[in-house]
Amino acid sequence: MSTGANVIRPARGPRWTRKRLTAMLLDCYGPTPRGSVDVAAVAHYAGVSTSTVRRWLSRPQPGARRLPIPKRRLVQLQRGPEEVERRNEQQYRHALNALASIDDERSVMPEWRKQGWLNQHTVAIIAVHGRPWRQVAVTKGSRRALGELHRRGATVDNLVVPTRFHAQVLAHAVMLRQQAWRIHPAAHRLSAGRTQVWMADAPTVDLAALAAASPARSTAAVEMAG
Repeated sequence: MSTGANVIRPARGPRWTRKRLTAMLLDCYGPTPRGSVDVAAVAHYAGVSTSTVRRWLSRPQPGARRLPIPKRRLVQLQRGPEEVERRNEQQYRHALNALASIDDERSVMPEWRKQGWLNQHTVAIIAVHGRPWRQVAVTKGSRRALGELHRRGATVDNLVVPTRFHAQVLAHAVMLRQQAWRIHPAAHRLSAGRTQVWMADAPTVDLAALAAASPARSTAAVEMAG
């Protein structure tokens, strides 16, 4: 369990229905020429047969309270590959360690200054253009970086934080809160930040409130972006 899990409470997840599962897979993988779920693409990602995916998408038996898809398989479809998720967790823990030592000048790595990681960064939540998704992103806040972000989606909320490390911890907190609503689009459906996305009908995220509860809060204040 990630540090901070005891203060960031995940939002209650959606009610999974056949309609919602089908819509998620259509959005994340794209439809076939006939407009149906690309079961071959889903099967390849999940490491199962196409017949298994078709069973997941079949109508539940009368009186059944759950979908045919096992919960662990549903979670697998919502997440990135294990190595990517592991790398994200390592990045988060590195950010926490950096914040723990950032006030000690002797512990500051020269590379942090060189890369501008000790400068203010912006955490933004965007509504991805043309998709029923929300995404959290970390940016330096320069005109060029914000312009690129705006090309990807409309800003829903944003917050300026003291360093890149604060931003990484806050972005992690966002995904922890939204974990039950996560999705993982195929690369041809979303080119960047594929493990930082969730369904648009999820509960909204208040970045300022979340930052106040995050482990990074104790090191420095945050301020709203203009």
